[in-house]
Amino acid sequence: MSKQYVIYYRVSTKKQGESGLGLDAQRAYVNHFYHDKPILAQFTDIRSGKTIHKRPELQKALTLCQQTLATLVVAKIDRLSRNTEQALQIYRELDGRLESCDIPNLDKFTLTLFMAIADRERELIGLRTKQALQQKIIQHGEWRVSGPNPKKTAAGLVGAQLVREMAEENENNRRARAMSTMLRQAGKTYDQIAQALNQAGFRSARGCAFQATQVRRLLQRQALLD
Repeated sequence: MSKQYVIYYRVSTKKQGESGLGLDAQRAYVNHFYHDKPILAQFTDIRSGKTIHKRPELQKALTLCQQTLATLVVAKIDRLSRNTEQALQIYRELDGRLESCDIPNLDKFTLTLFMAIADRERELIGLRTKQALQQKIIQHGEWRVSGPNPKKTAAGLVGAQLVREMAEENENNRRARAMSTMLRQAGKTYDQIAQALNQAGFRSARGCAFQATQVRRLLQRQALLD
């Protein structure tokens, strides 16, 4: 019996669902890798990623996978869940029949690693954003207080731009830096880290395989961010 697939998409808000923002990108990822694969069904939730139990379309997708022994596919692992335990729970329920376009050769170890990296990155981004906005408030004055004030308005625009810039930072580079940091702390050499990044499907900003020199630069940038 040939392998069959069930596709699951998720967007966080009704506005995103109606506009296609985020959803179109997910479909493009899946179509790129699975356009020639037998797909049983596709499901889409317009829900927060905080809990898997309040997403009816995900439950339908999981039930279908269990009934047909199909493999569940997501464009990005955070579309499935932003919680490590929840992601592992789904992985166990499906007996490992889970694939994500952003994690080549997904297994329990890589799933755990990527989810842990995502958790750590979200925490660090939140801290950096909070600290940066506090500095902007110190420099330009409080900008959240109501009432017309050109100084506060300008500071607010600066703060909003800073948040946008942080959000637009390349996600793959953030994950690569986090993974490199963890491996370096585990005693791996730059060459070994480069091999691990390449095996995990990461590519440099120019789309090339990682080399030891690029890993060293990644770690230097991470040190500056920390």
